[in-house]
Amino acid sequence: MIYAGFLLDALGCSSDGGGEEQTTQVGETTQSETDEGTSETTNETGTDSETGEPEPISYAEPGAFAVGNVAIVLADPSGDRDLHVELWYPATRSATGAGQMLVDFEPDEPNATSLAELVAPAPDSCVRKQTNSAAAPELAELAGPWPTLVFSHCHGCARFSSFTLAEHLASHGFLVAAVDHPGSTVFDQDQLPPIDVTTLELRRDDVMRVIDELLDPAAAALPDAFVGLADPERLGVFGHSFGSVTTGKVLQDDPRPRAGVAIAAPIENPLLPGVTMAGITEPLLLFVAVEDNSITEFGNMAIRQNFTNANSPTWKLEFADTGHFGFSDLAGLSDYFAAGCGEGERQTNGEAFTYADPFEVRALAAGRVAAFFALHLLGDEDALAQLEADDPLLDVKAK
Repeated sequence: MIYAGFLLDALGCSSDGGGEEQTTQVGETTQSETDEGTSETTNETGTDSETGEPEPISYAEPGAFAVGNVAIVLADPSGDRDLHVELWYPATRSATGAGQMLVDFEPDEPNATSLAELVAPAPDSCVRKQTNSAAAPELAELAGPWPTLVFSHCHGCARFSSFTLAEHLASHGFLVAAVDHPGSTVFDQDQLPPIDVTTLELRRDDVMRVIDELLDPAAAALPDAFVGLADPERLGVFGHSFGSVTTGKVLQDDPRPRAGVAIAAPIENPLLPGVTMAGITEPLLLFVAVEDNSITEFGNMAIRQNFTNANSPTWKLEFADTGHFGFSDLAGLSDYFAAGCGEGERQTNGEAFTYADPFEVRALAAGRVAAFFALHLLGDEDALAQLEADDPLLDVKAK
């Protein structure tokens, strides 16, 4: 039963300027109008000088859009489970420049002080402390509706745990919504709820409430500019750790999402019933942190079995020298987030080693997630080669 304890711990995440722009579609060439006149720029793609055909978009690189973010609250009529949600989105070019700070995600007390006290001493080599997104700039002049993604964080994390992934996706034209699961955030680590079916169902319902709001033509909690912007035909979900299981639960129980990404935890879990791989027919992308000292090799073997049992199409990407929180911007923020940055012990033989640079891991992960959703939500067939491309850190399998 020691492995069972390790897996439960893992699921709990223990141990420059611009003027007015013309409306465009993702991947099209845009015209920027400035005081100096109109100059042609490219929106995510260039043109081959010999053939005149658009060049493939590089999803490994940031997209053409500046990124904005804004926080909203979905009130619970019963008053028991208000949902704090962060939206990342393509923004006008006036949003370029230095982004806000990590601590800015929590402006209200007492969480503001708690987060600041964690961030200040955290190592810069692990924790990403400055974003590339601006607070609430105008939306890009990008024709709607927009492809939309909803993110579920790990047990004891936060809606901003993986803002690198969210920013990268928004720069490629996606609207990304991340929800705080009440009682299961970085500010609740001393009193987290049990990792059981009841908590899983609450988390599923949180994600589904966010989807409901995004797709509601009369949404009251959304800023006016976002109402009706989410595309019900191009909707995806993704999550990390317990958020991975949550992603699977949503895909199984809600017919609206069309694809999903599960990061560093098994969807069909030998210790947490409620999701089966047979019940998920949408395309899947599974991430394995090979040196995951949170869910351990026992948890990683479960992810590999998930891949074997999954319906097609499914991809499995194994990240070498990567720990459980290597995918998270909070890697190294505290002892709770230690498994992913700095020194560790290998799963295979217990030898000491140094985790892969989490900044590199996050960038690599963001590019593959963007390619996966571009393939399945945007219909970009060129994204497949990028999803499956060789990389020294990756072992890629597809079925």
